[in-house]
Amino acid sequence: MIFKTFANMLKHDERIQFTITRKGEQLNVLVQPAMSGGIDNFAPEDIQNLRAALSMPLYVTTTPEVLDNDFPRSLAEFAGMQEQVQGDLSAAMGRIKEAGKQARAEVKTSTPSVGTGKNETLAVDTEKEPEAAKNGGGVTVTNNSLF
Repeated sequence: MIFKTFANMLKHDERIQFTITRKGEQLNVLVQPAMSGGIDNFAPEDIQNLRAALSMPLYVTTTPEVLDNDFPRSLAEFAGMQEQVQGDLSAAMGRIKEAGKQARAEVKTSTPSVGTGKNETLAVDTEKEPEAAKNGGGVTVTNNSLF
């Protein structure tokens, strides 16, 4: 059951470091997920927090007898929490990807078409841009224009 739980916790190319250290009559058990891939510092804070939660270890210090009785349950609870956070991360990443698709679609539909090569004048709304109205009232666009 323990190794099946480990297998369920792992995604492709991920690993779990499982360390046991003896301290007197007790054992220290560390289960440390090692996530594949990374999230850069520019990722939304929610994504960074979910990713950090997935990297949190399970650390237990107790006797071998208690570990024999309770560790499988503790590991299963830990794996359940990992699965929930992984689902939250996947959902958040899906929302980000969908928002990116929508933003690209909006840019495509709102991009003005390039002029015919003749001089065109863009009107300036004098109520919204009083300073621009004082300075000529319009912007001339030519073939040499950057706009």
